[in-house]
Amino acid sequence: MRRFVKITLALLCAATVGMAGPYTADAAKAKKPTRVEIRTTTFGGSGYILGFGATDILNKKSGWVRGSVLESSGTPENIKIVGQDPKKRKRTFFTTSFEMFERAQKGQSPFEDKSELYKNLKVLINEQKLVAYLITLDPNIKTLDQLRGKRVATWPKGTTKFHLTHNLIAGAGKDVADSIKWQFTGYGGYSDMLVGKVDAALAFSPERGRNVFTTVPKMKALMTKRRVYFVSATPAQRKKSAELFGDAYGASMTLPANSFGKDIPREDVLGFAIIIAWSAYPEMPDKVAYEIIKTLHENYGMMKEYHSAGKAWFPENFGTYPASKEAYHPGARKYYDEKGIHYGREYYLGVYGKK
Repeated sequence: MRRFVKITLALLCAATVGMAGPYTADAAKAKKPTRVEIRTTTFGGSGYILGFGATDILNKKSGWVRGSVLESSGTPENIKIVGQDPKKRKRTFFTTSFEMFERAQKGQSPFEDKSELYKNLKVLINEQKLVAYLITLDPNIKTLDQLRGKRVATWPKGTTKFHLTHNLIAGAGKDVADSIKWQFTGYGGYSDMLVGKVDAALAFSPERGRNVFTTVPKMKALMTKRRVYFVSATPAQRKKSAELFGDAYGASMTLPANSFGKDIPREDVLGFAIIIAWSAYPEMPDKVAYEIIKTLHENYGMMKEYHSAGKAWFPENFGTYPASKEAYHPGARKYYDEKGIHYGREYYLGVYGKK
């Protein structure tokens, strides 16, 4: 019976996300409620849950902004659907990976069609980050250049994860990337390493606090069976990836030594930064963007109640998205400047870009 009640309550909460939260009569008189949409990623993923959290915080804590959370397939869909709808441009903010943010601003694939609609995309606030790197069971493979001629597991060609893996390794040299024997097996590559079919595989560690990271379930399972070693880039290799493939592929994060136990990893591991923010178009009124950031800032400690990724929600992290200051929404900039919250590309590089 108790389990039934818990499930029922959870379903009721989910069903009422889009409804206005409680607010006082005085607050309603002071300012007419404004409704916004938060477009996230697929239902149930960390991005969706963080969007739910932001919606719930706005509904409970803002005097006049009310939100609803919407599912999407990810950044490209968000940028296009919102960008092509004048009404949504005014009221919607959405999950945006830095790679796609940069492509939209430049009118690159998949945003060549109607590209003018997307080029003025603006950043609101950091959502979450992951550091990506290669793992191996071979203790002698320590840096990307030592993957020359090896069998590396990644995702199929054409996927973001394949490009990420290829472009990360290519920082060690085109000849190294061209020598790789690609295995398009996704997480199946972890099992293949156990039986000697694969030498290395792409892996991720989500950020969960100040210099704190965790593992995805598949990697955690692998680590219970064998000692896993971490393959690091060098600063020069990360710089080379940026030169070859653009700033998004040069964005770096460091997985600190001993993150998962003594000598796991053995030393700091420099990897590729998967960076996600909530963005909006400039048609969103400055006062609305300001109120969103203000409410999330004043109540940021609530975010960890919705998902463990919310543990990385703290003011020093709000502006850690490597776009220029000018690329931030004017309403967000106004609030950050007033409160002395650092943001922008130079700030990001100072926090995450050094090994």
